[in-house]
Amino acid sequence: MFTALKTVLKLKPKKEEEKQEVRMSNRRPPEGSLQLDWVFGYNGHTARNNIRINAAGHLVYYVAGVAIIHDLEQNKQSFFTGHDDDITSLTVNQDGSLAATGQLGRDPSICVWGTQDTEAVSVLHDAHTTTVAALAFSHDHQMLASVGGPPQRQELVVWDWRKGRRVAGAVAYHGKVEEVEWGWGSTTRLVTCGDKHIKFWTLQGNVLRGRAGVWGDLGHQQDQLSVSCLPDGRTVSGSEGGSINVWCADGKLQSTVVDVHPGGVLVTELHGDWLLTGGRDGAISILEVEHFALVASVPGTPSLVYEKAGHVHSIAAANDMIVAGTVQDEVWVIKLKGSEHQGAKCVVQGHGIGEVWGLATHPSRSVAVTASDDCTIRLWDLYRRLPMATTLLADGVRSVSFSPDGLSVAAGLKNGAFVVLTTENLEEQLRIQHRNEILQDIRYSPSGLLLAVASNDNFVDIYSVEKEYERLCVLEGASSFITHLDWDSTSTYLQLNSGAGERLIFKIVGLWHRYADLSDINATDANFYYGVIVTGDDFGLVKLFRFPCPKRGAKSRSFVGHSEHVTNVRWTSDSEYVVSVGGADHALFLWRYRPSNYMRQPVDIVSLNPLRQEVDSDEELLDTEDEYEGLPELTLDLEGEMASSGLKPPPLRARSAAYSSRSDRRLPAVDVPATSAFRSRVAATDPDTPPPDAPPEHYLKMKHVFGYRAHGCRDNAHWLADGCLVYPVAGVGVVLDEQTRKQRHYLHHTDDILCLVVHPDGEIVASGQMGKHAAVHVWSSSSLRILSFLEGGHSRGVSCLAFSRDGDRLASIGLDEQNSMVIWNWQKGVKLATTRAHSDKVFGVRFSASNSHKLLTYGVKQAKTWTQVGGGLTWRQVKLGIKLRQEACLASAVESPETTADGHEVWLIGLSSGHIIAVKNGDINKKVKAHKKAVHTIIVPNEFIWSGGDDGFVCQHDLNLQHCIRVFPINDQFLDPDVSVTLTSSQPSVRSLSFMAGRELPLLVGTQQGELLLMSVGEGLNANLKFKIIVQGHSKGEVWGLATHPSIGEGVTVSDDRTLRRWDLENSMALGSAAIRKPARSVHFHPTAGFIAVGFIDGSIALYTYPSLERVGSAHHRQESISDVKFSPDGRLLAVASHDSVVDLYVVDTDGDIVSKEAAGLRRVAVCRGATSFVTHVSWHSDSHLLQINTGDGEDLFYEAPSGRQQLIPDAAARELAWHSPLTCPLDASLEGIWDRNMDLTDINAVATANTLPLVATASENCGLLRLFVYPSWGSLKKHRHYAGHCSHVTNVRWTATDELLVSTGGADTAVIVWKVVAPSSEDEDDFDAHVTTAPHSSPQQFAPPPTVPLDISSEAISMGDLEVKGLDETMVLTPGILKQHTSKLPRNSSLDSMSERRSWRRLNSGKESDEADVKMLSNAALLNDDTILFLETNKVFKMDIANGPLPPEVLHSQHTTVVTALARSYGQPQMVATACQEGSIVDDPSAPGMLEDEGAMVNVWRASDGSLVTVLQGDSKDQVITSISFSPKGRQLAFLADSASIYLFNWVKGVELAQKQLREESVLLSLVHISDTTIAVLTPKSLLLCDLVGSALFVTPARASSAFMPSRRVVFTSLTSQPNRGLMYVGCSDGSVVVWHGRAAIRRVVPPAQGAHPPPKDATDVLVHTVAGNGVVFAVYRLGSVVRVQTYSTDEEHLKFYSEVSVKVPDEDWRPLSVRLGKTKLIMSARQHQPVIILNLTTSKFTLYKPYG
Repeated sequence: MFTALKTVLKLKPKKEEEKQEVRMSNRRPPEGSLQLDWVFGYNGHTARNNIRINAAGHLVYYVAGVAIIHDLEQNKQSFFTGHDDDITSLTVNQDGSLAATGQLGRDPSICVWGTQDTEAVSVLHDAHTTTVAALAFSHDHQMLASVGGPPQRQELVVWDWRKGRRVAGAVAYHGKVEEVEWGWGSTTRLVTCGDKHIKFWTLQGNVLRGRAGVWGDLGHQQDQLSVSCLPDGRTVSGSEGGSINVWCADGKLQSTVVDVHPGGVLVTELHGDWLLTGGRDGAISILEVEHFALVASVPGTPSLVYEKAGHVHSIAAANDMIVAGTVQDEVWVIKLKGSEHQGAKCVVQGHGIGEVWGLATHPSRSVAVTASDDCTIRLWDLYRRLPMATTLLADGVRSVSFSPDGLSVAAGLKNGAFVVLTTENLEEQLRIQHRNEILQDIRYSPSGLLLAVASNDNFVDIYSVEKEYERLCVLEGASSFITHLDWDSTSTYLQLNSGAGERLIFKIVGLWHRYADLSDINATDANFYYGVIVTGDDFGLVKLFRFPCPKRGAKSRSFVGHSEHVTNVRWTSDSEYVVSVGGADHALFLWRYRPSNYMRQPVDIVSLNPLRQEVDSDEELLDTEDEYEGLPELTLDLEGEMASSGLKPPPLRARSAAYSSRSDRRLPAVDVPATSAFRSRVAATDPDTPPPDAPPEHYLKMKHVFGYRAHGCRDNAHWLADGCLVYPVAGVGVVLDEQTRKQRHYLHHTDDILCLVVHPDGEIVASGQMGKHAAVHVWSSSSLRILSFLEGGHSRGVSCLAFSRDGDRLASIGLDEQNSMVIWNWQKGVKLATTRAHSDKVFGVRFSASNSHKLLTYGVKQAKTWTQVGGGLTWRQVKLGIKLRQEACLASAVESPETTADGHEVWLIGLSSGHIIAVKNGDINKKVKAHKKAVHTIIVPNEFIWSGGDDGFVCQHDLNLQHCIRVFPINDQFLDPDVSVTLTSSQPSVRSLSFMAGRELPLLVGTQQGELLLMSVGEGLNANLKFKIIVQGHSKGEVWGLATHPSIGEGVTVSDDRTLRRWDLENSMALGSAAIRKPARSVHFHPTAGFIAVGFIDGSIALYTYPSLERVGSAHHRQESISDVKFSPDGRLLAVASHDSVVDLYVVDTDGDIVSKEAAGLRRVAVCRGATSFVTHVSWHSDSHLLQINTGDGEDLFYEAPSGRQQLIPDAAARELAWHSPLTCPLDASLEGIWDRNMDLTDINAVATANTLPLVATASENCGLLRLFVYPSWGSLKKHRHYAGHCSHVTNVRWTATDELLVSTGGADTAVIVWKVVAPSSEDEDDFDAHVTTAPHSSPQQFAPPPTVPLDISSEAISMGDLEVKGLDETMVLTPGILKQHTSKLPRNSSLDSMSERRSWRRLNSGKESDEADVKMLSNAALLNDDTILFLETNKVFKMDIANGPLPPEVLHSQHTTVVTALARSYGQPQMVATACQEGSIVDDPSAPGMLEDEGAMVNVWRASDGSLVTVLQGDSKDQVITSISFSPKGRQLAFLADSASIYLFNWVKGVELAQKQLREESVLLSLVHISDTTIAVLTPKSLLLCDLVGSALFVTPARASSAFMPSRRVVFTSLTSQPNRGLMYVGCSDGSVVVWHGRAAIRRVVPPAQGAHPPPKDATDVLVHTVAGNGVVFAVYRLGSVVRVQTYSTDEEHLKFYSEVSVKVPDEDWRPLSVRLGKTKLIMSARQHQPVIILNLTTSKFTLYKPYG
């Protein structure tokens, strides 16, 4: 009788003291391991062209996610396992030494690897989605072509695979592409074929230009399934109709060879003088390549399984051997003798379409049986690695089992029946059917007397084998389908597992991790001899556990290879091998088990995808047990860092917010009542006669930054070679001379600097920042010049950086979810490799000291060594061991081979437990307890190792870690007595160390409290230890409280870090600090400066004496935060504003006479009520009897003091009130002009008016900007200056008593920045101008101004939003050739608009004359030289000889398909011309006949002599029009400007994009010119932008111009020209004036004098002035009225000087000059197309009118 018992059996130790040992041993991974030994199978049914032969004559093919090298003679296999999904494509280079494989996936990778050693050489990413369908090496092996993407839109990409660089890409076809091939011997010609098309491609520069094959009358369009290129330039393709098509080199069909393979030619392969073809008929044809006559035919060989031959899907040939892969997943080898075949042999076979689930191993022999949905059951000889027998059934098979004697095989079918077959030949003996559902499992009992059959209808049937399989009983009780069966050894009990998670009789729960789904594990099999159990799961992993393992969350070893779910696993009878089968990958894997006692040297698994395989090594083991025994202490600081791997959005707040990246810092708008004072301020308008709107004459210059960023960072303070220090604070890189205390500032970062490292040369610095699009800056610490700008590698932020030892490479780790890692060639700005480092937080990265291709990353419970291979990285896990793998790796250093005793490199890793481990060759060589708490930093500067930890000690060790030589405690006991300040806290956590030999205090120490110390190290045990503090600042938290001394240059700040700090603002020194026990948000000086008041976040206030900072009084009347405290001007009252929506008034005890029941030193006398929201700011009237407050609802309220009664004062009266300086209420009526209409109430955190100067400074919430306005500021938003430096929201701002300095505080950046106020006539400005204007222009980066150079209005540099150009005709603003509204874009085909992926189609119209309205903006002519004119007509460029009178024009260049939008010529030799247009090509789509596919904007570079094309260039974005082009002075570089506000820079000779820059989309960019080979000037209507090439990025800064050199507000810039050899630029203005720029600053503006009846325009907005320079003169050309005026300025003298003017009447009313070009003796003025050209002869001053269009 059989029953379903639900008994839970648990293993219990016999002795209580053994419990812990048994429990821990069960959770540990097994000692043994698996090694992939053989793979049965070949993927022939879903892939083609996937068999190749390598240089040694071995087969190369793939199945699942494994590429296989198969040695037929030795019967051996080797494997490349670098893919993490199904391999879908394969190619081998010409000599067979390299293979490239592509895979499936969201971001499918392409791996290039050696076919001899299977080592990865390069990994290529970021080109395709979904799949890589085809690959091909060029004949010189240098280039690799790939096709991939979804079938409806596949893309062709060309790679420089050794560098991992994408050379070019294009949409291959809007349908399936079957194959890609390179033209024979070519690196520029390719061919693709597929659904109803064949395309011939040419690689020109970085552009792939494709043209469809021309069928003519010889054939009709049909699917082309294969392609091969012949040595004579012809191409052959196999078609679905069974014919071979022969194509000429120009893409025309030459001939057709019909009926080669009935049903279709599926594959073609060139082999010497033969063309091998295979088709659906299963045959292989051998054709000679000259006339394609049939030489021989190999008939289709019947399959070993199926009755007829399978389609030939792949062919490879070498010497006298042909290898063919068929659709039936078989690989055949055919021997040839001459052209005759000598027989065929099947060398590989596997399961076909469907999933493989059935697997069993023979009880006594090395034999396995498998069953599949392909209706076959197959026997495999595991010893000889050969198939033994196969039988074909009528239905799919899901389960199999050997009988205990091995003579029978039982198989469960999908239709509910089971069959019994003989083992020898798989002949069917018996068939029984009692069920209609799938038989999921079938098992013989150990006695062989019973057979259990489990079905999906929830029952298990028990059959008697002796009674010819008579059914004995049915087991019922399962509530879901039965998934697995197991018999006990006595054949008495049966274990059932069901789909509902039921476990009956006996269960093994240790295999299931805590969060496992019931269907995660598909199969298990225990090995009782070795005490292990193997599992197959839904994630493609084969796992090995200890057995038994009853504890949930047991640890395992994992092994990859299958690309689909592993459906079954079984041990062989000798327990030496594991057999596994994959579902849809159809593969049968044979794994050799290596127990620990017999293991050879372990072979590390090399992974190309750390996220997929980070649990695949021996040591990366998931601990899912909720236990805490033995774990190291986790400090709060460390816990906070581990949790902060990404940036969190700021919560809704009243005034302050959690810190986030500046790029994401915009807060939700505050709902402010419509009647509030805030609404009236932002809606203020200028009066009818507004005062002059000009920015302040004074400007600010950064003087000093207090602070050092230590929280969340490590190893970011360093010595430089010149003896200075470099460290980050906020967004500033600080270079500090510790002797003079003078700072220099690198100011080009736009967000917080998170990491900073120094180049091995000690002069170059790399720093990484926070932000949505985080960037790395490489810059010079001596000149503060940016050397390289690295962007596009990370999001959220850059957490750590490292230079290689040779300094050529830079590694960076990102803050994104996968902690991305990028290896850069920083000098070129090129990514060398990129990968995802780990799913847990990574704390650091470090290069090997001996090999720049190797590096180490470390972080939470992981440390990995990496090796760069091409564009990818492989990794190996550092074996941390069982105990250490629970810890975080926080610090690292490397001992070079030169310093170690055995000459081997040693990695030093600091752990959260305080240990330092030495790692050699991936194994721990030594472990030392170095600190009581976590180790945060390690350095090896000389013959010692230095470490710093959370315990506040710096330790010195010998190089062998044998002895700790000395311990340096960080406390005041060892503080230099000459230093006036003390440590904020005793023994703070050490976060950074840097050593410089030869100095008195050589050790630089950075602490968690934001302090930098210099320490002596001495010699000997009795040496005098001392240190001094050189930098102090606030630590983690926000800084809001700021006050300046009423009479001297000192200030105080308070912060969330619970400290009150004093600063000497004039001498840039920290004067001291006091602990205040709780976070504070506001502070203020008493008028006598004897006291300061501090407001705390808990609602209390306190009084401190100054300068001693001793607490003398306090009060606590509020529960919410104190937002502002202010003493009255007479010092008698203290106003305390809180978030309780009230202001408390206190009488201040300055003499010690006040008695108060509630407070000490303070007596509350009134409460100001009536505010509807929290109070944000308070200001006093000069008489100390009136109080002004602002609230969170935008209210501006007034109260009488000391009564606290509210007063109603209208704005008109409030304007006349004399408020005590500084006025700090941002809603005061006199500050209307600081608000913009689009601002929110929280956009301004603080304001402060100067004491004597007419200035007001504002602290901005958005973008961390400090703004400077003229005070008072009435009406709408006024022109102002703004400054960057803070990267958090600027929380407060104050002036010193003399207005010589301005102080600002940042929120979470904790920085206190001191700004020097510079008067307009001061020496600072003159010195700066001199520096800018006299710097040599050959290196423009040398005088790049800091971002703090003032701008006249907010964000006006590149925006049209602030322009007042009412009535301005569009054509007058956008010069030459802004075509956004006027481009000749051809109409969209409406029938295609419904397609899921939108396409851009256009009517083919290149042969017709374009509509006049479409081309009215195009400048139509240019001078090639003084004797030749170039002019444009639609898509053609003509030239006209004018030397001897106008001759008929002739076409010079005609390789564009649509209207040319821009033109430029070089001035070097040979002379080149660049032209741009929006290109299109004919669509190979029957649904869109006669249409153009929009290929995007392209630039053709061609020879001026004959118009021959040299190269084609294209930027990233295709949805744009190129409007301006410029050659560099040397002629090798080409820049162009697109109307999408994109700037591109190319080396056109190499066809390589050097850099690109995307500005704001709303930007209006008029034109660009080169002013040097590395600097481009870009003109906007109101400013001039300078773009410097740094690395592979364009770094944009605005050129500087004082208001004296700028035209009035209604005047705009219209044209730009330059003289690179003199470093001069000339900008034409719409009022006829010319502004001259030298270097990066405007130096003068020249206005032409009035002459005769033609005075110059005044403040005109309808005049388009063009400038052109050369030959010592500058010409300004514009139309005014009915004449064209040409004004000449002399540049021979020191200053630009007006020289003369000539004019000519316009040819017709519509004629306007759109471009001006200068030759040696001629000036050409051209209008739009089809209009005359005016040429001025400069020697005779004679005008000539030409009509090139007749």
